[in-house]
Amino acid sequence: MEPMARWQWDEWMWTARNGVAVLAALVLTVILSQVQVFQEAALGSEGFNAAAVVRLLGYGIALALIWMTAWRAAAQIPPRDAGSRLLREGFPPFTALLTLPGVYSLIRPFLGDRAVTAISWVFVLLLLATAAWLGSVLYHNADALVIGAAKIRHQISESGEHRELDCQQCKALNSVTAKLHQLRHTAQSAYSSR
Repeated sequence: MEPMARWQWDEWMWTARNGVAVLAALVLTVILSQVQVFQEAALGSEGFNAAAVVRLLGYGIALALIWMTAWRAAAQIPPRDAGSRLLREGFPPFTALLTLPGVYSLIRPFLGDRAVTAISWVFVLLLLATAAWLGSVLYHNADALVIGAAKIRHQISESGEHRELDCQQCKALNSVTAKLHQLRHTAQSAYSSR
């Protein structure tokens, strides 16, 4: 069993490397953009500085790594059953919905007034198309959602059955009813023992 587990770990080791790279990009971006020399190094007359460029590059690299990781992970998930097929097909549009607003907020400070309107509409259309893509994936993989919901419901009801109190005398299964029955039986036994 260990060789199989080792193989699985080796197959997915790149996700750990990408995670470390994303974390490093974010930490270095925060640190470098706060350094005084980057804040004082002006770029043009628009008020931009090297710190803004560092934020653009650092956060842009982090978003690109997240996006590429999601696509590669989706391609690596074998579509064995409905759940894995949903992950494989749903991961890319879900990640795109998360990263596109971040990309827009990164490039927004560098856009002129006229370009903002055009680029905003491009991103609106991209987000709508991506949402439609995700909706289509969810629609075509509804069986996985139904199966998953049924499993969750079954687990909740199973754990609730084991957790519920039952009245020791009348065996009422509902926890609220059992508590009331226990109170009533306790009160009756206390009253009868007088």
